[in-house]
Amino acid sequence: MACEGAGAMRGRGWAAWVMAWALLCAGPAFAAETKMPPGLTGGWGGARGLLYELGVALQVRYVTELAYNARGGKGHALRQAGQLNVGLGLDMEKLAGLKGGTFQFTFTHRNGNNLNADMELGNLQLVQEVYGRGNVGRLTQLWYDQLFWDERVHLKLGRVTMGEDTADFPCDFQNLTFCGAQPGNIVGNYWFNWPVSQWGTRLRVDVAKVAYVQLAAYEVNPRNLEEAFYLGRFNGATGVMLPLELGWNPKFRGDLLEGLYKLGFWYDTSNAPDVFLRDVERAGRYGLYFVARQQLTHVLGAENTAQGLNVFARLTHADRNTSTQDGQYTVGLGYTGVFGRADDDVGFALGTTHSNGRYVHAQRLKQAQDPATVVPRTEYLGELYYSLHATEWLVLRPNLQYIRPGGDEDARNIVVLGLKGALTL
Repeated sequence: MACEGAGAMRGRGWAAWVMAWALLCAGPAFAAETKMPPGLTGGWGGARGLLYELGVALQVRYVTELAYNARGGKGHALRQAGQLNVGLGLDMEKLAGLKGGTFQFTFTHRNGNNLNADMELGNLQLVQEVYGRGNVGRLTQLWYDQLFWDERVHLKLGRVTMGEDTADFPCDFQNLTFCGAQPGNIVGNYWFNWPVSQWGTRLRVDVAKVAYVQLAAYEVNPRNLEEAFYLGRFNGATGVMLPLELGWNPKFRGDLLEGLYKLGFWYDTSNAPDVFLRDVERAGRYGLYFVARQQLTHVLGAENTAQGLNVFARLTHADRNTSTQDGQYTVGLGYTGVFGRADDDVGFALGTTHSNGRYVHAQRLKQAQDPATVVPRTEYLGELYYSLHATEWLVLRPNLQYIRPGGDEDARNIVVLGLKGALTL
């Protein structure tokens, strides 16, 4: 899972960043918040609010995902996976007089089991997006972000996740297809999303009130996948990831209908083996992506500006020389304010992950020599969820997933019943 999707809020202030982190992008809202997010443990006798006013935000969040395969796989089973996030955000203007400065530390610990693997579902994308990268504690964020020139220039550096600023997208859905920065879903062997961090920097320049240009540079180092807690690796890098992103953040009908559109290209300087040709190494890996989110309607007089209908579309294409999966495409819609509940929302999405034909051909040739070789295909799926905001600190999100798996062309179609829960402490 990624705390990704806060891109529309970047540069809008301390309170906006704190709320974006605390919610872990759990809702379709675009607008910045201006209050300290509540938690199960309350205000600690006023200490929590006082620290916040002084510029110190303590962030504790637990996300859990249950998944049961009613159809597909070698049997039926219920599996749980979860993630604990503990964070510290510092407003450096309040604390040290550094206007526009923000420091963020985040520790994550994942736990649980993977239904995909345990029941041999044969799919490409996880049905529990919060699972992955080991049941270990990790340093996920340790960075400093500084605004310059009337907050038009944003510079971040430190230990970062690739998807928190680049191609970022919220994790409303439980299937990984619809969660986080899409490139990491198909080329996760070198694009590392949350919770894996790497050394990196991001420079964003706002060229207008509603547009920006962003260039980032991230270390590409397989050692970052090692299942251990560490501050950083200083050797083992294979190259540098260089993503370029253009963004447009329009608002219509008097700022009530906000959108976010991104077009990006990435290039990794690392060498990589060709997925079809034996003993051939390619110089560099690359791809492009597009992200669109738009609120279409608004409920007049509603306190929650996100109430109404919103839609999204995403596409990512990776080079066919080095990628076993070379494309992912999704569309979806959501409505906030259902059944008279201001914050409850419902969402539906369709998606596909495309297996690279060159890699499929290579696997068929291997299968001719070894019948046990698994041959992939393109994966198709849909997911429907209802999000119940039971309290200000508890969100429960039952969901239904239907999947034609792509990891094994002989695998049966899958039906998964899921439940995603998020608790802010």
